Amino acid sequence: MAEETGGEQRIFLRKASGLIRTASGMDTFIYNLGLVSVGLGVASMMYYGPAYYPGGDLIWATILAAVLMACIAFGFITWTITLPRSGGIYVFGSRILPPGIALTMSLVEITAWLFYCSIAAYWIIYLGISPAFTLIGYLSGSDAWVNAGAWVVEPWPMFIIGSAILILSGIILSSGMRFYLATQRYVFSAAVIGSILLIVFLAGGTNEEFIAKFNTLMAPILETEKPYQAIIASGKENGWSWDGTTDWTQTWLVSNWPFLPLIGSAFSIAIGGEVKSVEKSHTYGMLGAILGATIIWLITITLCIDVFGWEFLGTAAFNYTEGVGLQTDPTITLLTGVLTGSAVVCVLVSLGFIFWMWMWIPGMHTFGVRALVAWSFDRVAPEAWASISPTRHVPMVAIIFTMLINILFMALFVFTDFFSAIVILIEAAVLAWSVVLGAGIFFPYMRPQIYEKSPIAMKKILGLPMMTVACTLGFIAAQFYFWTLFLDEIAAGHDPKQVAIVGGVFVIGLVFYFVMKQIRKSQGVDVTLAFKEIPVE
Repeated sequence: MAEETGGEQRIFLRKASGLIRTASGMDTFIYNLGLVSVGLGVASMMYYGPAYYPGGDLIWATILAAVLMACIAFGFITWTITLPRSGGIYVFGSRILPPGIALTMSLVEITAWLFYCSIAAYWIIYLGISPAFTLIGYLSGSDAWVNAGAWVVEPWPMFIIGSAILILSGIILSSGMRFYLATQRYVFSAAVIGSILLIVFLAGGTNEEFIAKFNTLMAPILETEKPYQAIIASGKENGWSWDGTTDWTQTWLVSNWPFLPLIGSAFSIAIGGEVKSVEKSHTYGMLGAILGATIIWLITITLCIDVFGWEFLGTAAFNYTEGVGLQTDPTITLLTGVLTGSAVVCVLVSLGFIFWMWMWIPGMHTFGVRALVAWSFDRVAPEAWASISPTRHVPMVAIIFTMLINILFMALFVFTDFFSAIVILIEAAVLAWSVVLGAGIFFPYMRPQIYEKSPIAMKKILGLPMMTVACTLGFIAAQFYFWTLFLDEIAAGHDPKQVAIVGGVFVIGLVFYFVMKQIRKSQGVDVTLAFKEIPVE
């Protein structure tokens, strides 16, 4: 790095980021596992899996996703040990890729994560609040509660409540990293308790017991005898089918659903510059999050299938999402409440889901904020984004800006059909990850002056740099899931309209970089100099 007299201040925005290392190894683990959102993973797998991949084996699908995500995490662990700075893939990619490409990859990434902040707010309402209200109404015979459950998922209530949730995230992040990490610990504890309660309630039930209670409760509501059996028959009549055998193609495709939340296990790359004991914290934080989520999922999936029944789960979700036959919304929270016959249980389990899903929002929000700060420090974004509060050590402008983006995405998601379908954003983010992991294969050879300063520089695998091996495995795994998502229309697909929007994000990123480069050039700043150096700490 150049001396100050040689123009350090002209290369980077300032000598230090202003962000401080506050996250412990446990904080890193909680951050990553929270961003997996264990509850959401269970909900999505048990909803879409039986409905659209009836021959898929969710147990083997989960194991496949976990193994390949561990490969991706391994690659990012070596990246963040080598460049322990906040900012996600931008920090890594900008030190080896053409900087315009690196910034564009980062923009694609954070656009996806900020969009999913809004989706998480939606799911808090849809999978947490609404089922709790609905079951209270069913059990108490109160139409007011049932109507409340339906009302909260209407567009305007959804937008208002969702926006309030997103604003709360901004307030917490504005209060400082220490405060955010402290709240995260409490929310995480509550989320884990919710998952344990779900497992306990399911372990105490049987399929026969659930069928009897479901039929008793839902017969007058659905106005049919034996609604459990009627839903299955209705689903089969309307196109859902399963021959009772395992289909390995469907198992491969359904692995998208555990993989998608598992992406969150590597999100500590966003806060690399704020983590203590970098090598240990990221290693245990990422791999521990994958292992923890996988264990909970395998137990919960097995119990859900045993208690509720695969055919019922599949036909109920299929009927509801397709709008055909006899319909009821088979969320896991609602079904568990039916099993126990208790509104209290439904509320407790719903709160567990809410806490898991909440952890997505400030976590992904933080990811977006740290990327903007990293851009700004390299002088390729407005300086205001890197303005750090001297007391709270947080970038207030970046937090407020990204919070407003989240609310905009919430509006687009709720009020437009077009934007509600852009799950392909996460597919594009996986592509961006694979590009950076691919670049990591060559980093030890192309940037030895940086890599040789890394704590892992002397570590070899089969005579090759550890980073080269790790990033090779990560690249292969990321490419595997990019194409798996690309080929699966249910999980992501490649609808032309969606691809057009993603392409627009790429164009915006490139234009943004070259405009900022010219602005800095007119100010006497050569932004390319920053990419030759390790980012400031």
